Amino acid sequence: MLKKILTLFFLAWLFPNFLFAQNNDGWVFKNEKEGVKVFYRKTSDVYELKLITSLKVSLSGLVTLLSEVENYPKWGYKVSESRELKKVSDQETYYYSRLDFPWPLDDRDIVVHSKMVQDPITRRVTATSIAKPDYIPANKGVIRMRNAHTSWNLLPGPGGWTYVEYYIYSDPGGSLPDWLVNLALDVGPRETIKNIRGFVQQEKYKTAKLAYLRE
Repeated sequence: MLKKILTLFFLAWLFPNFLFAQNNDGWVFKNEKEGVKVFYRKTSDVYELKLITSLKVSLSGLVTLLSEVENYPKWGYKVSESRELKKVSDQETYYYSRLDFPWPLDDRDIVVHSKMVQDPITRRVTATSIAKPDYIPANKGVIRMRNAHTSWNLLPGPGGWTYVEYYIYSDPGGSLPDWLVNLALDVGPRETIKNIRGFVQQEKYKTAKLAYLRE
């Protein structure tokens, strides 16, 4: 049986339940491994994914990492290419990414408009990304993803931890086999988290300070 899925096109992280209240809303708990809780639900014929975990990195360090679009292929699962198209401000940008799909499936690519805001009281950072498929011309031999929405909630915690909830809704287009659906729901998110946990141990992220963020 073939299904459409959410393609996790970069990253995932965290959040303890006492910080972000979970509601039913059709969410199904899939599993918890290596400190990452995975929830999913099906909307029409597309899967949505929510990840909850925690990372030992400051808010500025994590936001710095997520702002470096050119580095996404270094830690994002199956992200083969990523580049900034237009920087509107430190909190708003347009960027392009390409996802490596296994043969014989065509690769996917996506153009994204990303914006970030911070609540001055709670210090929670909310970052949203919406697909803008017609922002640049399509590439031959690659399927342009036309419907995608991701959001992050990040909150600084005690002891240098940052807590985050990461939500992904993405229709990669075309029909995909069950094994690839399972890969996107399980292996991909965990590999991304694993990569990020190592990446943020670099000194630049440990000492990052962003003037526009309140820690």
